[in-house]
Amino acid sequence: MFASNTVPSDLVGCHLNTAILQPYLTLEHPRLVLDVRLASAFHQAHLANSYHISPISQLKSRYSYLPPRNVPFLVLAEYDQYEQVVHAFSSSPSARLIFLSDTTQQVYDDGKPAHIVVSKSFFESAKQLGYLRSSQSHEQRIAICSQNTNNDDVPTLLFRPSNAVRTTVLLLETQSRSLDTLRVLDLGCGAARDLAWILHGSRSRTSSCTWTGVGIDNWKAVLTRAQQLMDDLFLNQIHKDVPRGPRCEKLLWAKCSDTGLLEPLVGTGKGKPIQPQDVAKLWSEFEEIGLRPLLSTNKAIETVDEEQKFDLILSIRFHPRALLPQVSRLVRVGGIVLLSHFVTLSEVERARAIEAHPEGIVNYDSPPHQGRIQPGEIEGLVEAFNLSIEQGFTWIIHSDVLELIEDGRIIRSVALRKVAL
Repeated sequence: MFASNTVPSDLVGCHLNTAILQPYLTLEHPRLVLDVRLASAFHQAHLANSYHISPISQLKSRYSYLPPRNVPFLVLAEYDQYEQVVHAFSSSPSARLIFLSDTTQQVYDDGKPAHIVVSKSFFESAKQLGYLRSSQSHEQRIAICSQNTNNDDVPTLLFRPSNAVRTTVLLLETQSRSLDTLRVLDLGCGAARDLAWILHGSRSRTSSCTWTGVGIDNWKAVLTRAQQLMDDLFLNQIHKDVPRGPRCEKLLWAKCSDTGLLEPLVGTGKGKPIQPQDVAKLWSEFEEIGLRPLLSTNKAIETVDEEQKFDLILSIRFHPRALLPQVSRLVRVGGIVLLSHFVTLSEVERARAIEAHPEGIVNYDSPPHQGRIQPGEIEGLVEAFNLSIEQGFTWIIHSDVLELIEDGRIIRSVALRKVAL
């Protein structure tokens, strides 16, 4: 039924029935668990690091929270939720469904078994193996995690960003000073999953630094989903017990113009660009958050204090070609601009990509070639960055890799870094 029925080595010798937890124990680390039971039942007893969504109807606006289709995860529900849950995850082939009941039985639906287990036995086994946790509320659970570095019940997000984002974030955290607050700007943030992973993840990663961040997108509807995710993770507020915890500073509605400017938007639909005199308060929000250099082409006067700059700027599967030369003025020393997008490969790059990823898709129609990273474009961008850099610093290509995305297409991920000479 599952990829493996082997009990992990750390459980060998345990004289208890691990079969009841087998769908959980055979998951790869980090084990991904989605609990859809009522909040009262969840807080009374749940598996360590579980993510909770309830009622199940809330999943309709949160399907983007789920893992890729090929990544196994556990779904824990009550037996009286059976029909709802089976229907909700009918298009998620990697979901392992466990239903908690007062009786044990085996139910088959379209030939696929769903586990129904005794609730008491399930949580007793989890307790004996050290996986049982309880909490008072989601906010209290996260606050405790942020205060105590040894706490092992930080909710694990079911999604993960690309290898390029993970590698870059871990590099910056490793090289930061203890208790530093790092800052990230996500251009074209979409539903803000990368931003959420960076901010929320700093509650549990080994580094003692934390993150704050800003997201920008030109699609108002997707920013609503981003706001929902930040609310779910309590990233839109400062906790009184954890004043330096991770925080989403702002989610901003704006577009990148063809002239290389960032244009704040107001109104409905696709929005209407504004000027400083139109909505002064909104314009000042962009300036106060450190985005002034992107609002004007006057490089002589549009400077930013070091505190307002960013340690990381993301442009993931979004390539605002005209705007990119301006973003270098927003980056702190040691900071990185990470570009990860579809690419038009040179002959040399094509050969390298085929050798590294023989299963990858090198030829694809979408997006069109003019919307992709072009041969020589990154090198030209570095030259543009260095034309306006302060004396004593330079921009370098820190890393440059070709990697696969979920559907097999090959993209180029490049980290440009500002370093001291």
